[in-house]
Formats: sequence, structure tokens, C-alpha cells
Amino acid sequence: MIDQSQLPYLVNLIDDETDEVRKEILKVLSSYGTSLERDLQEYSIILDKDKKSILQPILEANRREWLTQNWDSWFYIHDEIKKLEMASDLIAKFQYGITDHLSAAKIIDNLAEEFRLKAPYGDEIDLANFLFQEKGIIGAHQDYDNPLNSNLLYALTENKGLPITLCLIYILTGARLGMNIEGCNFPGHFLSKTYIDNETVLVDCFNGGKIIYREDLIEMAEDSYPAVLEIVDATISAGVIIRRILNNIVNAYKTVGNQANADFFTVLLNRTPVN
Repeated sequence: MIDQSQLPYLVNLIDDETDEVRKEILKVLSSYGTSLERDLQEYSIILDKDKKSILQPILEANRREWLTQNWDSWFYIHDEIKKLEMASDLIAKFQYGITDHLSAAKIIDNLAEEFRLKAPYGDEIDLANFLFQEKGIIGAHQDYDNPLNSNLLYALTENKGLPITLCLIYILTGARLGMNIEGCNFPGHFLSKTYIDNETVLVDCFNGGKIIYREDLIEMAEDSYPAVLEIVDATISAGVIIRRILNNIVNAYKTVGNQANADFFTVLLNRTPVN
């Protein structure tokens, strides 16, 4: 078992010109454990781009182990909003790094405060316009299959994401403002749902916060209107939302050819409860 003091020596050898040396060093680093990423921070000055690339498979394997150990932590939380935030934070740490300290929650706090100051009497529709028009948070039309598009922190920092990721931003920002915004498990294209004057209103966060009223559904759904209305009226749990996010991540990793991560997130999906 190696200790942290040996890391500089090992890191300097991971791109050694001798194949046998490289293999042995990687074998040793692979056995270091999930603390490797954290312990390497102290030696970031010697980690150039090439060395980081060589280390990436080891770090990803460690993150899979770390997420396996921590994934269940949100299952038994009773607050649905906190469930969504914790699960999203775990996914972000897996994709960005266990040691990453940037907080999605803090960014959402700031968005909520900015809206509160700008529109103290604003409603849910005003919030949708604020986020998806004024702040320019848009649907990721150009690189839809990028696995990061399911990452809440990525969506907040890059101002783009999948429909369900943008709905998360809307739901979590609204929760801080005392608004009742839910998810709508619409087939093919996740939507948000809220209530204005006791009327159910859908919000398409992926397409600029477009408002969809019940009468619009009649035209959109045609013969399938009763089935669509049943979906719209259903209340869905945080578990349903997270499972759909995980399914998107699985498909994205398959698309980009990362089968290891696709298989890993399939395992997480299968152990994630609906409630």
C-alpha cells in the first residue's frame, strides 16, 4: 500500500518511455483507492494535460466506486426537493470530479435572489421567462447526446441542457421562491408543470419556457388526448425524475462510446427506487 508522499514520484513516471514502467505505475495507482483524486490535488502542478489523460480511466473507475458507495444517501430523505438536489450533486461530482467545490445549489440560490429582487410579485410564468429568455438558459440542440447535458451543474454554468435538466433548474429555483412547480413525465420530452389561477399549465423549458395550456394539448394530442391528460394530471416523485435522468445518461454514454459508464449507470438505474 502506497501513501500520498509517493505520488509525485509515481505521477512523474506515468508517461515513461518504457512500456513496462508505465504499466506498473498505472497498476500501483489503480490500487491507491478512491482518495487518489483528492490526494493528487496537492501535486496538480506536475499534472500536465497528457498525464491527466493517462490518469482519467483510473479516476473514472474510482468515481464509479465512490458513487456506488454514496448513491443510496438520498433514498431516505423525505423532502422531494432535497432528494433532487442531492442526487443531482452526486451525478455532478462523478462527472466533474469528487473534489470539485462548485455548488449548483449556490448558483440556484443566486438565481432565485436575482429574480426576487427583479420581480418581487412575479409568478411562475414570470420565472420561466426570466430563466429561459432573459438569462438565456437554452435547450442543448447542437450536442444533445453529450452526457454532461444531464448534469445540473453543467446546465447552470453553460446555460444549456436536456429538457429534464432545465426543468430541474426551474423546479429548484421556484422552490426557493415558494412556488409550486413540478415535473411532468411527458413521453419523449420532459416538461414542467405549475398552476395559475387553479389551471394546470405546462412549461417547455427546453424551448424557451414556452407555455402550454390544457386547450393546447387537445390540438397537440388529438386522439391520444385522454392518455396525455392522465400523464399531465399525475404527480410524479423525485425518484421518477432521477430515474429518467439516469436513463438519459445511460443512452448518452452509449452514444459517445463509453460502455463502462453506460453499464455503471444502468446498475444505478436498476437500484434507484421510484418513490
